[in-house]
Amino acid sequence: FDSSVSPLIFADQFIKFSTRLSSSLVYGLGEHRQPLAMNVTEQWKKLTFWSRDFPPVQNTNLYGVHPFHLNPEFDKNEQVNFHGQFLLNSNGMDIDLQPLPAITYTTIGGIIDLYIFTGPTAQDVIKQYWDIIGNPTMPPFWSLGFHLCRYGYNNIENLLETIQRMHDADFPFDVQWTDIDTMSSYLDFTYDQKNFHDLADLVRALQSDGKHYVNIIDPGISSVQPSGSYPPYDDGVKKGIFITKFNSTEIITGKVWPGVTAFPDFTNPNSIEWWTNVASAYHDIVPFDGMWIDMNEPSNFVDGSMDGCTSNNLDNPPFVP
Repeated sequence: FDSSVSPLIFADQFIKFSTRLSSSLVYGLGEHRQPLAMNVTEQWKKLTFWSRDFPPVQNTNLYGVHPFHLNPEFDKNEQVNFHGQFLLNSNGMDIDLQPLPAITYTTIGGIIDLYIFTGPTAQDVIKQYWDIIGNPTMPPFWSLGFHLCRYGYNNIENLLETIQRMHDADFPFDVQWTDIDTMSSYLDFTYDQKNFHDLADLVRALQSDGKHYVNIIDPGISSVQPSGSYPPYDDGVKKGIFITKFNSTEIITGKVWPGVTAFPDFTNPNSIEWWTNVASAYHDIVPFDGMWIDMNEPSNFVDGSMDGCTSNNLDNPPFVP
């Protein structure tokens, strides 16, 4: 480990340091659309880390933040060992790969919580990384099958025709998904009973044929429905699980597909009970097998909230990655 490449800068809302790489090949540093292996001797490369709902365009930050990389080291006999490095930091961040070869971290907050994984194999590094962040959940076996999904089925007749075509063509088909066009006015835990009438019967028919069904859920919960008409919001208010303004009980609102929305605070222990209850109530109506959690970056169609962003150094930091 060599951090003498450049001086450490540790200031309010600005932390910058560098470490030398063992070779010019780097794997990881997601989520970005980029080659699996990056050769840092070719040119300087800047990667920005801040999760957002954005199509996978080259060289831009996308849905997830994983400031972790694998770096191989070759000995004189061309045997390869791997080490890994992970900066545990949830603030906005730039990572620069430079031809030295070296890696430079620049973040606008937090601390230097840096983990080094000694391997020596790539598999060992990943296991050591999982020991820190937690093991991934084992997926159900059926989820490894063939999935069919699109936005724009528009009605249950088109959905049924699509399923029938798959059957007639004897095409492998294990899981059917539906997007927000099945919802009633884009409200979570609902379905359009006019255009997608008999959706529950369709799901049960799929399941009786050994197939599965996944519906979409967004975290933004409509906050403008008539009082008493939309239990996901009404119950959330009663349990106090929505994010509020600073030092206030007033719920902060944004805007996504159903319009003005509130966002659950999943750090609130009451949110688990609330989420379980609303999901279970909808499952009693449409017995889904899995949930597609979308817009969870979180995504918001307005900056900050319906009231805009506050004017302070947190929303307007002196350095923006």
